[in-house]
Amino acid sequence: MGPMNGGTIVPAGTGAAKGAACEPEGLTKESFEREVLAHLREERLRRPKMGSQDAVKFVFQALLGVGHLLAAREAVTDRIAREMDGEEADTAELLCEKLSPCWCRLNLRRAKAEQITPDVIAGLMLTSQPAVRFMRKDVLEVIERTGQWLGDAVPDGLAPASVLDESWLPSHSDAYRKAYRPAYRVISSDWLPYIGAVGKISRALRDKGRLLVTIDGPCASGKTTFAQRLSEVFGAPVVHTDDFVVPHAGKTPERLAIPGGNCDAERLANEVAEPWSRGETVRIRKYDCGSDRFLPEETLPDSTVLIIEGCYCNLPALSRYAGVKLFVDAPWEQREQRLMNRESPASMKMFYKRWIPLENAYFRAYGLPGEGIDLIVPQQNA
Repeated sequence: MGPMNGGTIVPAGTGAAKGAACEPEGLTKESFEREVLAHLREERLRRPKMGSQDAVKFVFQALLGVGHLLAAREAVTDRIAREMDGEEADTAELLCEKLSPCWCRLNLRRAKAEQITPDVIAGLMLTSQPAVRFMRKDVLEVIERTGQWLGDAVPDGLAPASVLDESWLPSHSDAYRKAYRPAYRVISSDWLPYIGAVGKISRALRDKGRLLVTIDGPCASGKTTFAQRLSEVFGAPVVHTDDFVVPHAGKTPERLAIPGGNCDAERLANEVAEPWSRGETVRIRKYDCGSDRFLPEETLPDSTVLIIEGCYCNLPALSRYAGVKLFVDAPWEQREQRLMNRESPASMKMFYKRWIPLENAYFRAYGLPGEGIDLIVPQQNA
């Protein structure tokens, strides 16, 4: 079954949300193809030696992405490392070049300049799973239309049977290779708003060898989703500030009057951040607000990166341990819609009455995001 239905792109399936490459809502076949063509034209302006064979490869990657190249992470990392070893770092290249609403190319020479390691690049590739599933017949249709749009003939020898053959893969022309020495990997384009943060974490980890990352921001801004994706790339456990709320008995008017006072940042620092920074085993006790009790103790897996995610993680008790501080935000209308989709009416009343005002008071008190904290505002559908 193809991905198109009545002119609207249909999701790949309910199980494909992990690392989704793009959100299909409102995206039509026509608008998708228009964007591919726009990026293809940009590519031809940047690289005038690009020929029809290279355009075919562009369209192939714009629709099918990276899946046909993936293997075990160790093998993917090794291949990228060998290729990067033969390349000089280049800050003049763009780090990412968009192919389509779903996919982009990550240039290895610029990645080397940014100290984004082969293992991290492999992680970006392996977390790039399409939310929109195209098939080879779709690629063939777009290739034929692309030739009409650009005034190029479909390359000689490119028979429809070739494109439809699952073993066939496109390649760059000799002229393109000689002129531009292409060295890149394809990743999902929804990594674009976060790629700067990925580079910063990669550099800091290389310098420090052990790194605590905080991800702050208002409710429903996308912090937890981002934290999970970073976790997959860096092999990092994630600790949530929502599991370190002050118990009901401690929520006195005096405590809640303190900006960020409803978060037990002291316990989070003492039980997690401090022992982890010393390389000790970390045992956490999550607090369940609904039942007002602590859950059984858990041992945190050891790793070189630890992520603390959630509002209030820039409280002084915690922020002093962080090597990289991130702040994820989104327009209020988008955040409110997300809350309404996941919360009950009674819960929404509590957000309006208590939780959102407490968050805003904390942001104002500490001037967040503020200096030394990287602000990330994802694309609306990212």
